[in-house]
Amino acid sequence: MYCTVGDLISRIGEKILINLTNDVLPATTVNTEIANENIAIADDLINSSLRNKYKLPLRSVPNLVKQLSADITIYRLYCRRPQNVPENYKKNYEIALQILKDLQSGAKVLDLPSSFGDESETSLSSALYLTDKTEDDRRFSKDVMKRFFI
Repeated sequence: MYCTVGDLISRIGEKILINLTNDVLPATTVNTEIANENIAIADDLINSSLRNKYKLPLRSVPNLVKQLSADITIYRLYCRRPQNVPENYKKNYEIALQILKDLQSGAKVLDLPSSFGDESETSLSSALYLTDKTEDDRRFSKDVMKRFFI
């Protein structure tokens, strides 16, 4: 797991986590089964975004991945309740999804060895393609293309 129940407690507090993970209140302890189930779902979402870029399971978990897992889990736990998700947790969730999209597309990279290849563990940055092309380098400008496609 990329984050733990302890990470969730440090982010939202034990009392709130107890309320989010227990369906019958009053409760005095965190329902770790519910918490871990939601952490596993968040981790599956993260793994689906990292699968083609990094070798899974990750040997060491970067702080960014831990944060993404916690943000997604907290949002999911709040979604179990009929009240609205607090705006800051909703925003963190949306940012986490955007970061996952950026990691998947290669716009952002984790400081980890690249995904595949037993012959050498090169960094992911060596697999990225960079170019110095600009809009002026195009053979067919947007204006020319518009004439062909209405």
